[in-house]
Amino acid sequence: MVSKVLVGTSGWGYDEWIGPFYPKSLKQEDFLLFYSEVFYTNEINTTFYNVPSRWVVQNWVNKTPSNFLFSAKIPQTITHKYQLDIDLCLNDLNHYLDSMKPLINAKKLLSFLIQLPPTFNKRDHFGNLKEFVNNWPGDLKSEKYHLTVEFRHKSWMDDDVFEYLRKKSLTYCAVIEPLLPPRMDITNPELAYIRFHGFGKKIWFDYFFKEEEIKRWARSISEIIPKVDRIGIYFNNHFSGYAAKNSLMLMKELALQPRNSPEKVSILDVKKKSGEYSKGQTDLDKFLK
Repeated sequence: MVSKVLVGTSGWGYDEWIGPFYPKSLKQEDFLLFYSEVFYTNEINTTFYNVPSRWVVQNWVNKTPSNFLFSAKIPQTITHKYQLDIDLCLNDLNHYLDSMKPLINAKKLLSFLIQLPPTFNKRDHFGNLKEFVNNWPGDLKSEKYHLTVEFRHKSWMDDDVFEYLRKKSLTYCAVIEPLLPPRMDITNPELAYIRFHGFGKKIWFDYFFKEEEIKRWARSISEIIPKVDRIGIYFNNHFSGYAAKNSLMLMKELALQPRNSPEKVSILDVKKKSGEYSKGQTDLDKFLK
């Protein structure tokens, strides 16, 4: 049974998490195996930069438990280069959706995240958003995933925008960041979506949410839990393993249990699952920390 409230991080493949989250003996190709022994969800960040092969996506499916759910960012060529112009980006979109089929077929996809650039404003681009949504090639209902929209320009903070999102059953992405207010409007009763970016002075994501901040946000989130079927919450403050630490802190405040606490994950079991060690090997955990 998957929790109604899913908390995780944006991405998992960070070398700087070795020590703060991942054991020092863990290879990068085993990061997802370890991560999914702790969390129930992850927001795939790499798809923003490159479209993965089907083999890579199938590998994500194979490495994670059956009740693990991913969200995935739409490639930046679609959102930033072509700014959702459907005539320009449809081929790229079809290629991306085809590569992501293993997640969709395995029912492991919670949502696609449409993260829009700061230059994407309501006056110039509302039509692009509408045409993009109207021409979405997939079947959200039968394939059982959602579309989430993350704005970066204040012009979108208008009632008619939120009414449009509700009409189309699109999920508004609430953001914890310097640019936009932390609105938590529910535009899709099936899914709410929250991204914690941070308030770093030079780089937003270089920020650790302190305990009192996590407690305050937990109270706000608790108010919307009864209003939706599910919530996806992702920490994007990936520097120094902050995202993993803050995710676990928020889970504790929301009375959620991780699959396992990080210190209790068996590194030997992870290495057996990866095929690095045979399944018959035992009693090596103490050497693998």
